[in-house]
Amino acid sequence: MKQIIPGLWDIDEIGDAVHCYLWEWAGGVTLIDTGMPSHARTILDVLVRNNYPLHTIRRVIVTHSDLDHAGGLAKIRRATGASVICHAVEKELLEHPNRRLLGSALLRASMTLLSPLPAFRQTPVSPQELIVDGDVLPEGFVVIHTPGHTPGHIALLHREKRLLIAGDALANRGGKLQGPASIFTPDGKNAQRSIWKLAKKYGDDYETIVFGHGPPIMSNGGKRVKALASQVFSTEI
Repeated sequence: MKQIIPGLWDIDEIGDAVHCYLWEWAGGVTLIDTGMPSHARTILDVLVRNNYPLHTIRRVIVTHSDLDHAGGLAKIRRATGASVICHAVEKELLEHPNRRLLGSALLRASMTLLSPLPAFRQTPVSPQELIVDGDVLPEGFVVIHTPGHTPGHIALLHREKRLLIAGDALANRGGKLQGPASIFTPDGKNAQRSIWKLAKKYGDDYETIVFGHGPPIMSNGGKRVKALASQVFSTEI
């Protein structure tokens, strides 16, 4: 595991195609996202190896229901007994992954064909706690509803730590800050509005940003998201 800031660890043993995180706080340990189905065993082994007994993982926050963020969720929940937390709107997709819409009909058909394979098989999970925009979680995070990539996508803001966990509302690919991949984003307009929200409503509240895809931005994160929002919406005029 690699420490990003005090309290936040990237479980980098699963590789860098997608990121999931461990958050240490006064009440215990929380996982944020769970990677692909094949990542669950690695994550569980890493936790034990780093002196986090599985029973201490009491909560798993899901930024959104995609296979690469919630694919390992069912197995991790069974192993830890943790409560699963997601946005109220995302509950349907956690319980019915086959209802996920994509930005491309061809990609949707391809995913349907792949879904029976173990590497792409997503086990439905029912969340124990539903959250909405503006909720303050015990971990200290403010929930920011950032729809577009999925209807119930969330980002997490920790004002004291000046940290934003962006999920897939933002990505840092090839050193370039950008929105979510359009091919996986059925509602591009709402995805752009979510970038605007992260910039204009919350852009003064964070410096560090971590992503589902791409390396972290350690400083000036809010300023960079403001610049991205200005760029995105300048093309709309």
